Parts: sequence; structure tokens; C-alpha cells
Amino acid sequence: MATSGKSVVINIVLFACVITALGIAFMRSTSKKPIRLLPYIGITTVDSSLVDGKYQKDTVYHKVLDFKLTDQFGQPVTLDTFKNKVFVANFFFAQCPGICKRMNSLLEDASKKFIGNPYVKFVSYTVDPLRDSVPALLQYAKMHDAVPYQWYFLTGDKNDIYKLARKSYYAAVDDSGANNFVHTQNMALVDCEGHIRGIYNGIDSTDVNKMVVDINLLLQEEDERK
Repeated sequence: MATSGKSVVINIVLFACVITALGIAFMRSTSKKPIRLLPYIGITTVDSSLVDGKYQKDTVYHKVLDFKLTDQFGQPVTLDTFKNKVFVANFFFAQCPGICKRMNSLLEDASKKFIGNPYVKFVSYTVDPLRDSVPALLQYAKMHDAVPYQWYFLTGDKNDIYKLARKSYYAAVDDSGANNFVHTQNMALVDCEGHIRGIYNGIDSTDVNKMVVDINLLLQEEDERK
């Protein structure tokens, strides 16, 4: 009878171990999955391709446009610089007395949460390239404790930058004239494939905190894809 009792206890312990192991495995598997999927923002098209004699429809989402600009160190930067990276883009000018100060202060706080993470970048385009020279941008970057090669401040051709703001990132909706000054508080979150997955109010701390959460969701999403 004693031996039988021991067997029952052993079986109960083994059963409990199995249940615990399954529970841990389930928690690990579900913890890797994003709590929610972020939407794709921008114009989408549907392409049809012939596969095995049948037409198959594929949704093609908007991707940000390529560019060639210069960073605060005088180095050339293109969209390829951010290949396979999640990045946040915004538009500002260094002498802005209003929204830019608060926007880049909040962006500074957000960027510090990802120091050392090579898969997260921040990109600030000046909309006043005539005054925002490379030395001016470097000084501005230092003022915001920008980590080199994590937070980029870009200058270049004004028309190219304005096109990016309006056509690429949807940061500025006013398209009434190419020379109209772009001044926007919007920040765009771009995934590893160049799709816009969120637009946020850069002077609203709650919205910027939401952006930080969404960056982590995109990182999880990319882990799931690998």
C-alpha cells in the first residue's frame, strides 16, 4: 500500500511539472507576439500577378521615398542608411521658437529609451536648410544629447525635403504650393520595410509615449517575421 501511495504522489508531481512546463512555454510563445498590429498608413494599391495560371491579388502599401541628404557630421545619408531599421521621422528648424523646441525635447526623451538598440533610429529633417548648416545642426544635436548615428539631423535641397514631408511621410498636408513653408508637429513611425505605421502629435507627451510603445510593437513584429 505504501508503494502504491508513493506512485500516486510521484504521478501528481510529474503531472504538475508537465503543466508548469506547458504554461511557461505558452507564456513565452505568446509574449513574443505583438499585443496589437499597427495599421499601414498611406495610399495602397492592388497588384495582380499570374500564379499557376490564376491571377492573384497583392496589396501594395505606400513606402517612404528615397533621398540623399547630409547629416550633422557632413556625411551623406540615404534611405538605405535605415534599411531593416525602425525609425521615427520629423521636420523642424533650429531657430524655431515654438513647437520645435517641445517636439524635439519629447523626441529626446523617446530616443533615450532606445540607446544602444541598433534597430531603432530617429531622423529630423530641417525645413530651413539655408540657415541650418551642418555646423548648426551639430550644435543643435549636442543641445539635445543626440546619440551619434542613432539620431540624425539632416539638411539638403529644400525642395527635396519639402517633397519628403508632403509626399513621403504625410507629415504636412498643405500642398498648395511647393514654396509654402512646412511647419508641422507630426512624427511618422516607419517600419523595417519602409512602410508608415503611425503618425503622432510630437508636442503631445501622451502621443509620444504611445509612439514609444508602438516602436516596441514593431520590433516584436520584426522578431516574429524572422
